Amino acid sequence: MCCHPALNAPAQVALTLRAVGGLTTAEIARALLLPEPTLAQRTSRAKKRVLEAGGRFRMPDEDERARRLDVVLHVLYLIFNEGYTATAGQSLHRGELCAEAIRLARMTYRLLPDVPEVGGLLAEMLLTDARAPPARARTAS
Repeated sequence: MCCHPALNAPAQVALTLRAVGGLTTAEIARALLLPEPTLAQRTSRAKKRVLEAGGRFRMPDEDERARRLDVVLHVLYLIFNEGYTATAGQSLHRGELCAEAIRLARMTYRLLPDVPEVGGLLAEMLLTDARAPPARARTAS
C-alpha cells in the first residue's frame, strides 16, 4: 500500500521508510538529503493521496508488483544503510535495522527468487554485514 501507484517514487520511498522501516521523519530526511519539513509535508500528502485513491492492503497483480519492486528494493537498501551507519544517535551502528532489512530482503527473495536485483541486494547486504567488525556482525547468520 505504501508503494501505491497513485504516488510518485519519492513519496513511495518516504512513506514506506516511515510505515515499514519505522524510521523517524528526521532519519528519512537525512537519508534522502531533504529538509525535515519538506519530508514531513511529502509524507502527509502521500498518506492523503493513498486514502483518496482507495488504497487497501492487498497483493498487487504481477504487472503492478513489477512496477513497485524498484521502490521496495530502494527502501530496503536505505533501511540497511541507516542501520549500518546511523545518521544520528548514540550509536554509529543500529543492528536491529540491519537485521530487519536483511529479514525483509530474504522474504522478498523467497517470493521472487528469479529476479536478479532481489538476490543481488540480499547478497550485498549480507556481504556488507559480514565484513563489519565482530561486535557489529550479528545479523548475517
